[in-house]
Amino acid sequence: MANCLLAPLNWIALDGVAFSGGSWVPSLPASALATPDPLEVARSVSADPADTRVTVDLGAQRLIDVVGLFHAGLTPAARIRISAGEGWDGGWQDAWPVAYAPAAGYLPFGRPSADGRLPGDECDPRGISWFQTLPAPVTARALTVEIDDAGNPAGFVQAGLLFAGKGERPAINLADGFQVAFVEEGTVRRSLAGTLLGRRHWRRRRIAGALRWQDRDDALCRWLEVARRAGRLAPVLFSIDPDGGIHRDRLTLVGHLDEPSPVEQAQYRYWGWPFAITEA
Repeated sequence: MANCLLAPLNWIALDGVAFSGGSWVPSLPASALATPDPLEVARSVSADPADTRVTVDLGAQRLIDVVGLFHAGLTPAARIRISAGEGWDGGWQDAWPVAYAPAAGYLPFGRPSADGRLPGDECDPRGISWFQTLPAPVTARALTVEIDDAGNPAGFVQAGLLFAGKGERPAINLADGFQVAFVEEGTVRRSLAGTLLGRRHWRRRRIAGALRWQDRDDALCRWLEVARRAGRLAPVLFSIDPDGGIHRDRLTLVGHLDEPSPVEQAQYRYWGWPFAITEA
């Protein structure tokens, strides 16, 4: 498993970013891809690939090694391509992840996908989330996002968040004992018969763990700064296993630090940073 990745700053969300290209519904413009609220979506006027591309001027040269498109209304046949004006091209990538590995050549019984891709009934109702790690960081002023989903029965494509940033990776990986769970927030009451009733919200993943045995300089110059920059409100991208595997998308999320927890000196010369991130 590759060392985890934590990107605390989304270049797309900074002031001075400009969107151009494609054709987008005026009330749901491409600029909505910069907002952290997944319900503020950008929607194309049609599913024609000429309408579903967008170029983002970042306003300055930015160092990038991870990009992602989150909460996107795409079909399992969709493909995504992100390229930089300085010559980097990520190539066409499948938007939907392979989430089930065949056991002895067979997929789990009853799965509706013959290729192991995440079934539609397991997808987040807000849409699929996709991200890509670059083999090496690139410096870019502009990014171009192309979406090929011409057969989308909705007649358009939409997405909630575009992310591009520089990820931090610890030299010593996430300590054993991390947790992955779902949290559900909602108004709940119990009926006279004892049944729980209420309004169900989306189930959100929560990843909790700790970076242990960190060098003092890493702890104070990287992880303390991550907590400062992210705070409670800025969305961060976190992946336990960013370089592949069938569980990569289950172990990757965009969310918020539950609390900017302190960096600690657990014992002499060894520092750590416990954290928890809940999906947005």
